[in-house]
Amino acid sequence: MKTKVVSKLILASLVIVLIAGCNGKKDKTDLIPVRIGWQIPLATQGQVVQVMKNTKVLELNNLKGNFISFSYGGPQSEAALAGELDVIFVGDQPAVNLISKGGKWKIVSRLFYTKTAIMVPLNSGINSISDLKGKTVAMPFGSVAHREAILKQQAANLDADKDVKNINLDILEISNVVQAGGETQWGNIDAVGVWEPSTSLFESNKLARIVDFTKTLGVVAISEDFIKKHPEETTKFLASLVESWYYYSANQDKVNKWYIDDAKLSYSPDLLKAATSIEPNINAKTINDIDLSLSKDHINTLEVAAKWAFERKFVKSSATISNAVDLSFLNNALANIKKDGFDITKMEVK
Repeated sequence: MKTKVVSKLILASLVIVLIAGCNGKKDKTDLIPVRIGWQIPLATQGQVVQVMKNTKVLELNNLKGNFISFSYGGPQSEAALAGELDVIFVGDQPAVNLISKGGKWKIVSRLFYTKTAIMVPLNSGINSISDLKGKTVAMPFGSVAHREAILKQQAANLDADKDVKNINLDILEISNVVQAGGETQWGNIDAVGVWEPSTSLFESNKLARIVDFTKTLGVVAISEDFIKKHPEETTKFLASLVESWYYYSANQDKVNKWYIDDAKLSYSPDLLKAATSIEPNINAKTINDIDLSLSKDHINTLEVAAKWAFERKFVKSSATISNAVDLSFLNNALANIKKDGFDITKMEVK
């Protein structure tokens, strides 16, 4: 009698296990962990991260995200070089610096466009780049803003090392300095190099005006170690990225609130809408409208970034960045989304 009871219990247990295995849900212990480096004061990247944090998009793609925040790309790329990250969401220059320093990483997609600007106080006498002669300009060294400031100074026939005093300052420190106010200067600083949402924040609060700006590029890079160990999940991560972008475009108010609450900086919904206006994906009507491809012009920009980093002695050699670009995982992800379809309702909020 006992044997029959035990047999029935075992059979019942097996049935439960089989049902659980067939329901398509992954146990959290089966999810592949991925360490994602992101920047707090950087739109629209910050909103994409919020979708990954607040919905089940990563879990649906067999991934578990561990999000490590940074203020800008310099420290982020150093952490990546030290093997502390698997994925970075970053401006193009820090990604190029990472690879040029010998980091075994692949640039796998575009992530965003941002307005990178040189800004001055409202009543400053600086009205053009040539007016920066003899002035002090602050920006985070090794960033896209740093590169663009130096290139613009050189294009205006200024010696960036002699005619202008360019100083290194963290983007959050720049924000503090500018928001403290100044009629024609911020302390001893005459101008700053920044990106969104700082650009729109300073403009909308009438703290600064733009002297010059460039639409610059943000990218996603993934370590070769992660790619080698998890090629299938690399494709799934790119799928989750596309899906997150689409969710953001379809739920902008909700996602902006998530970002504001998480960043704990002086951002408003209207500010974030202004800061994202330069990015076409924000207007996507379907998931097929999301475009994260890297064009030949984008890759040329990456090559310019590599040359600039070498000339400015940030790196010891100028890498051939085109060899570090691999769009195959993005293309596979897009093909899978097209084949399998996408149901945004499955991306339920945690």
